[in-house]
Formats: sequence, C-alpha cells, structure tokens
Amino acid sequence: MKNPFEKMPTVLFADELIDKAFRRAEKAASAATPRGKPLYKAREREELRIRTVSQVLRDNLKKILDRTPGVSTLPPFYRELLDTLVDRNTFHRSLASINWAIKTLKTLEDRYVEKIRYSRDTNEISKLRRQFYGRAASIIKDIGDNLEYLNKARNVLKDLPVIDLNLPTIVIAGHPNVGKSTLLRQLTNAKPEVASYPFTTKGINVGQFEEHWLKYQVIDTPGLLDRPLSERNEIERQAILALKHLGKVIIYIFDPSEYCGYPVGDQMHLFKEIYEEFREFPFIVVLNKTDIADEEKIQKVESFLRGMRIEPIRIIAKEGEGIEELKKRLIEIIKPEMEAIVLRNTGRSLDG
Repeated sequence: MKNPFEKMPTVLFADELIDKAFRRAEKAASAATPRGKPLYKAREREELRIRTVSQVLRDNLKKILDRTPGVSTLPPFYRELLDTLVDRNTFHRSLASINWAIKTLKTLEDRYVEKIRYSRDTNEISKLRRQFYGRAASIIKDIGDNLEYLNKARNVLKDLPVIDLNLPTIVIAGHPNVGKSTLLRQLTNAKPEVASYPFTTKGINVGQFEEHWLKYQVIDTPGLLDRPLSERNEIERQAILALKHLGKVIIYIFDPSEYCGYPVGDQMHLFKEIYEEFREFPFIVVLNKTDIADEEKIQKVESFLRGMRIEPIRIIAKEGEGIEELKKRLIEIIKPEMEAIVLRNTGRSLDG
C-alpha cells in the first residue's frame, strides 16, 4: 500500500506557471523556420506561440488532476485524514477549478487560432496573440488561490503515513514512555518503520508480524493516544477519528512502576477516556515493567481493570516476557477476520 498522494506533483504558483508557458512559447517561436510570404510566416509563428502557451498551461494543470486521487476514490482512513488536514470540500473545489481552466484555455486557444488564420494583417495577428496571452494569464490568475492551496495541501499530504489498509491493524496506546515502542519492536521482531504524521510532532511507528502464514500490522501513534482528550486540539481529535478506520484491536499499556513519569491514577484516567472513545473495539491491556513495579500498585491497576471486566496481562517488554501470551490473545481476536479476508481474496479457507 502506498500513500495515495505521493505522486501528486509540485504545484506551481500562477505567476510561475505563466512565466514558464511564455518562455516556452518564445523558445519555440525562435526555433521555428516558417516559409512563404511575411503574412504566412506571421500566422505560423503566432499560432505556434498560442498553441505552445496553451499546451504548457494545460499540461501542467492536467498533471495535477491526473496524479491527484479523487476524493471519492480514497479509502475512508485517508478520506478522514484529508478532511482533517486540508478540508475535503476546499480540496475538491480547487481541483474542479483546475479542470475549468483546462477546458477554458482549450476553447480560447481554438478561437484565437481561428481568428489568426482568417486575418490578413500582420499587425492584427500580433495583436490577437497578445490578446490571447492576456486572457490566458487572466485565467491562470483566476485560479491562483486554488493553485496556492493545492501546493500547500500537497506539501502536507505527501507525508501521510503509509499503512497497509488490507491488513488487520493493532493500535498501541498509553502514556509516553510506558514502553509502546519497545513492545512494537518485540511484537514485530524488527525495527519498525517511522513514517511522517503531519498532525503530530512525532512520527507514526508501523511494524508487521506473521503468525501461521498470516500477516498482522501494528502501529504506535505518538502524540495522539497518549494524553487526555480534553488537552487536544480539533485536528488531533479528528485524527483520532481517522484511526477508527484502521484499528481492529487496541493494546493499552500501563506502567505501574511509574518510571514513565505518570502516576497510576493518571494512567487509569487516560485509559477510561481512550476506552470510551474506542469502545467499539476489543481491548487488550498489558501491565509493563512489572519486574520493577511495586506489587501494591500492580494490584491497584489490576483491581481497577477487573472492575471493568478486563483481565490484564503482565509483561516485561524489554525482556520479551509475556509477549507470546499477548500474541496468542491478539490472534484469537483477529484471526477470524484475517481468515475472512483470505477467503474473500482467494476463495479458499486456510484449512483447505
């Protein structure tokens, strides 16, 4: 799976695009060697300028449309992120303005080429070409704000996280420094990729692991699921909503040792918020660093969780202890869905 916006081209501003088209037209006219009477030479040279300006403008605009995915074709996860980061409706309107400019330029080109072909005055032919230049430039300036908007959008969207949307995804949550990255490395048995996440100050960590020929995806989202929702801005809240299109299971990590810098009371409070926000998903809760934690605090967290009918798993992520039990519980939850995906894609069950 690739970032659907990674091929979106750099979007030139209006003045840059106009200058590029005019320079290309003058270069083409200088290289041309028209023959015949002065009138015929003037017609051919000015028609070439008009055709070149129109072609350069339309090609650059068409490249934006061709390499930018349509909003309606995006998977729900990326559609939510698009709306979070750049506003889906404004993005759509900006692309529509590009399409309008392409069609208008082509109509204008044909009209002025026809006028030049019927003109019998070299001065008038030159005047018609200048008129076309002015009107073509005006069209591009009319969509100047849209070009600027798309350029800014492109700079954000090209850095969206690359996530395989076909794999069942496990989302890791918990306060900073509770051991999320360590657990991710233990689960995936590899150094996870770090992809840019434009609405946090850090990166999203993505890893995968295989079990019984099935592949699973694990992600950790620093800056999103590690502090109370009341402290979040609107963009972060919407980004959390986008995660709901990915997650199939939430692994929530407690650090009863409190070496993470947060008292267990704060950790329990955050868990209740995340649990409520993602209540439609199954949760697996782990207590990390249990080798250095006070037993009384471990039991305090366990009692709190059992009151919510959640049975936690004790682990020591750094040493790999408890990881196999955690994987076993994960697979019990996700394997049925993975089997359904395999059956849907191949027409065959895993057993036969």
